[in-house]
Amino acid sequence: MKAKRRIVIIDDMDANRYVLRKIIEGESRYDVLEAGCGADGLALIDETVDLVIVDINLPDMSGFELVQAMRDKLAGERMPAVINISATFVSGKDKATGLNQGAQAYLTHPINPDEVLATISLLLKANNRMERIEQQRNVAIARSETLRTEKIMLERFMRSLNHDLRSPLSSATMVANLMRRNPSRRTDDLIKVLEENLQRIEQMISNVLDISHMSLGGGLKLRGESLSLRALLDQALDNLRYQVGNPLRLEAEPADRQVFWDKQSFLRIFDNLVINAAKHGAPGEPIDIRQWGDGDTVGIQVSNVGQLPDEVLQNLATPYFISTRSDTKGWGLGLPIVKALSESFGGSVNFANHEGRVLVDVRLPINMNNDGTGIELAGRTLGSH
Repeated sequence: MKAKRRIVIIDDMDANRYVLRKIIEGESRYDVLEAGCGADGLALIDETVDLVIVDINLPDMSGFELVQAMRDKLAGERMPAVINISATFVSGKDKATGLNQGAQAYLTHPINPDEVLATISLLLKANNRMERIEQQRNVAIARSETLRTEKIMLERFMRSLNHDLRSPLSSATMVANLMRRNPSRRTDDLIKVLEENLQRIEQMISNVLDISHMSLGGGLKLRGESLSLRALLDQALDNLRYQVGNPLRLEAEPADRQVFWDKQSFLRIFDNLVINAAKHGAPGEPIDIRQWGDGDTVGIQVSNVGQLPDEVLQNLATPYFISTRSDTKGWGLGLPIVKALSESFGGSVNFANHEGRVLVDVRLPINMNNDGTGIELAGRTLGSH
């Protein structure tokens, strides 16, 4: 049901207010308030008032002064429609003064009920149109600002992605050229460096594709399999020790735990967290990884010396978010991917600063759980067992 339109009558004559109230309340769509002086009337005025009928000759101020006081009080908020009304100020000059001061209409006593209602209806319709125009204008401004922000983010995204891709691409190219010029130097170590850099490039491209897919409303496809969690962590750490210079320390449950997860997706979560800790944490300081079990949930915490800027904590889902502390240092796709994959598992991730360290807590169910959409499990669908 549509809310009633609020109308305020400000007149020092009780009889005038009574007549106006009776006329207006004959229309069920109006809610009427009244005051006998300018100060009391001004106290009733707020952004919920749609129309004000103001007597020009008030005991404490003129109706013209009251309209200006209303404008000052609302200070940029939506002004109600204003009707000046008078029994003595009836000349063309008086009417012109009222209209110039902000009134939209001018009535004189004795009043005609049909004229009063028609004037009110006309002004409220005009105000509705103005409100719609203002809303459309605000929407257009908001869209323009959004497009401007997205353009800046896209430019930063492309600049940061270009920078991140160039490093492994240059390394891979250098190794390939070295082995081509001198085949005798084609050692297992050089081939391993080449493979690792190509894997980094593939990882970045996969992240970009996943972020793009999610931004279009698509889910991430996961395939579950039975895995030994401790073996999975050991494998991940063995690979990461080639990629980061920080010591990696693992504290895990004494007993092995079987999980039903998408192996590659978990490795992406884990790798992104550790690499991000090495990239943005204190150089050379140990990165601590702690794993524990809590019923049907596995907890994994990655901790490093450092501090996540508050802006980053608030923009974890923004790819290549760049803090105002820097025009060039983007936070990449790692954190958005970690968040998206953890939630696709049916889990969660929490980032926090604590006593000079960055703590990232990931909670994942032992068996990936979801409503069954967007997840593929090897040989079966989740929830069918």
